[in-house]
This record gives sequence, structure tokens and C-alpha cells, in this order.
Amino acid sequence: ELYADDVNNAGGVLIGGDTYKVEFINEDSKGSAEGASTAATKLVNQDKVDLVIGAILESEMAAINQVTEAAGVLYAQANANIPGAPQDVGPDKPLQVRPFINHDDTQPIDLDYIVATYPQAKKIALSVPDIGYEGMVERIQAQATERGMEIVAQETWTWGTTDFLPVMTKLNGAGPDIIWAMVSGQANDQLKAARQLGFKGVFVSNSPLGADVFQVTVQDPAMLTDVLCNSIDVTHPTPEIQKLMDGWKAKWPNDPFISDAAHAYDMPWVMVQVMQKAGTTDAATVVSTMESMTNPGDLQTLHGPGHIGGMDRFGVNRVLYRPLPLSRLMNGQIEFIGFQEPVQE
Repeated sequence: ELYADDVNNAGGVLIGGDTYKVEFINEDSKGSAEGASTAATKLVNQDKVDLVIGAILESEMAAINQVTEAAGVLYAQANANIPGAPQDVGPDKPLQVRPFINHDDTQPIDLDYIVATYPQAKKIALSVPDIGYEGMVERIQAQATERGMEIVAQETWTWGTTDFLPVMTKLNGAGPDIIWAMVSGQANDQLKAARQLGFKGVFVSNSPLGADVFQVTVQDPAMLTDVLCNSIDVTHPTPEIQKLMDGWKAKWPNDPFISDAAHAYDMPWVMVQVMQKAGTTDAATVVSTMESMTNPGDLQTLHGPGHIGGMDRFGVNRVLYRPLPLSRLMNGQIEFIGFQEPVQE
């Protein structure tokens, strides 16, 4: 909504020879394949949209793409829990793109920071949801070994788990220096469980879950020490993030800003930039144009200059690459470490 406000208050956006206003029509996928299919069918057949953005779970993505591809409508998936999964972008899905990052590209950045900042921390315990993260686990095992570190324990938990004390009890029993909550929006609950059990080491949350969310949901400064998050720092925002925060405050003055909003703003902004370069909203032309935007700076995001890539890993250039943030919580306060460019390992 904030992106639409910015575009429409400026008189619209020029694509080809036409000026467009932006309208978002929201439908609830209900977190299921059936719900996603129903929502996409309405958007495509009844609302006649030019672009569908959405889905967090892989099952939803597959259901949406089945509807949009049959209708010749562009689909921009909003996530990739499992980069490279069958439901992710690929040559077999000609109208599906991903204006979002690979979560596991944060792994080498986080590991390098730990090596530099906590040189005695060598033993890593992984907390992994049971939704197909095996490839990411293999990657971090190799990356840790290259840096003289070791995965000493791994616990897989059932999707939907709310009580993480059993998981953290097992992980803590291995004597880790680092507990790594692998791409989980419940990392804050995992942190509380680990600290309650006496874990004093480094805690890593490499999902986009914001350090600001940890502050609100965990609160205890003792728990919020030596916690790494791959999120922006809302206490020292870039000018672009500050503009977003100001827009939020003006539109929803009673609701606190949540840093995840930056991802929601970037996605339509990226897609409109591609449409502007393509000079059209035609789905196939937009995709082929996106595949050519591989130079750093071809796109702008709230996180800094970006570009499109993915050919080596996914067989198509349809994935957003942009600077990845790293923040650290110490005594309940956010320290912004900085943005780093993703490096494929």
C-alpha cells in the first residue's frame, strides 16, 4: 500500500507510452495450496490483474503458478523457503519470477562475521524445520568446514511447533558455541527457549525476521545479547528506509513499524522497474527483460542497488540479488553491522 501511495501520489508510473496507477487487490491464500489456488483464480479471472505477487510456502507457489501460467499472467513469488526447490523459479515455469533473495546467501556472511568477531566459537548446532531444508544444511556444513568450524548437532522440528524447549534441550546438550535457527519466523521463540536453558553463546537467525521484532517479543536484554539477525536496523535507517518508516507512521500512526515491510515494498517496485525497462506489462516480455538485468545497479531497492541473477543455480536469471543486511543485538540494543553483497558458495 505504501508503494502504491508513492506511485499514485506522484501521478502514476510511465511504462512504454502509457501512465499507470497502481492498485493492489488482496486475497488470502490461507497458507494452503487450495487457498492459494482459489485466490489466484479470482485475481486472474475476475479481477483481471497484470501481476500476482505472493506466497510464503512452496505448496502455495506451485498452486498459484498453475493458475497464472495457464492464463498467461505474470507471477512474482514472494519468498523461497527452499531456494532451488521444484516450486522455485526454473526453466519449466516461463512466467514465474522471484523479486526476493535466497535466504541461504546470508550463511557465508554470518559465518565470516562470527569468525572475525567470535574466533573461539567453532561448534554450531542447527535448528531446522522439517520442510525440505536439506540442501541448505549441506551448504552450511561445507561452508562451516571451510572456515574451521563444525556442525556438532542438528535437530529437525515439525512445522507449526510452538514449544522449542525439547529442541533446544537436545541442541544445548551438544555443547555448541553457536545455535543457528535456520530460516525461521519463530527464531524469537527458539532464542527464548535456548536462553532459558542456559545457553550463553551466539544465536543466529538468518531469516529476514527483524532485530526490532526480537526486541518487542523477547524484551529481556540478557537474552538479547550476541544475537545475529539478517535484518535492517530501524534505529539507524538508511534514507530510503527512513522514508518508508515515515510513510508508515503517517498512514498507520497507531501501529509500530515492522522491518519486514521493506521486503513488501521492494517486490512491486522491482517488478515495475522491469516493466519500465520492458516498455510494457506483457508477461513474456517482462520476463525476458528481467533476464537481461544482470548488472549491479540495474535495479534499485530499499536495501541498495540490485540486479537479477540465478542462472548458475536455477537455470534462469529471475532472482533478485541485492545487499544483505546484518544486525547484532547486544544487551537488548541493535547494532547495525552493515550491508554486504551476496557471494555464491
